[in-house]
Amino acid sequence: MKNFKIIILLMLAVLSQNLMAQTEVKKPSEVFEMYFGTFVNNDTAVLNKLNDYLRPTVEGETAYQVDFNTVSLEMMKESTDHFLSVFPKETADACRKEAEAYFSAMMENFKKGKLTIKDVKIVQNEHVEDQKIAEVNFSVSFRVPAKFSDIPPGDIKNVKPEELKKYLVQSVRDFKNADKTVVTDQKFSLYQLNEGGKTYYWNGSPDEIVSGLTDFYFESFGSK
Repeated sequence: MKNFKIIILLMLAVLSQNLMAQTEVKKPSEVFEMYFGTFVNNDTAVLNKLNDYLRPTVEGETAYQVDFNTVSLEMMKESTDHFLSVFPKETADACRKEAEAYFSAMMENFKKGKLTIKDVKIVQNEHVEDQKIAEVNFSVSFRVPAKFSDIPPGDIKNVKPEELKKYLVQSVRDFKNADKTVVTDQKFSLYQLNEGGKTYYWNGSPDEIVSGLTDFYFESFGSK
């Protein structure tokens, strides 16, 4: 009889674990991969999957509405304008096309960052009773130039169009032929949501992934 009771308890424990696992629509690691694919890789197909996953938690609405083409063009214009603003107007006007190609190559390498999830820890949310948080520890690797081209020497206000153009063209080559891998360790939190007896994970500030990675990325290359 004692052995029979032990068997029953083991069966109930296994059943309980299975039921708990079934309440998770997706594991936290899978959800984070969708966040990464959306906001770092800018993959529209992954964005659609993420929105489909979160739809039950936002009353059937779309959680994240992002037009990657529009965002990319706006970022390109802002970055190009800011970069060229320090050069003489004649030089800036003559090199706009090359400057856009420069930032395009730089951001393409960023969007190709490779994700590795190291571990996921489920902890209690100290600020919300009965809510758990999935702390995702991950690393991302980027390809960057081992040696970056030097900006034209001398007073930047006197840089000629041909000098800046040469620098930008070479810099694009440097990014396209990036020969160094840099790796950073990061952490991101996903908060549990319970909807219809099922557990979902989400984060309302996905830009935190990008901000942490861009700080590292832009510090990882330059003249050595």
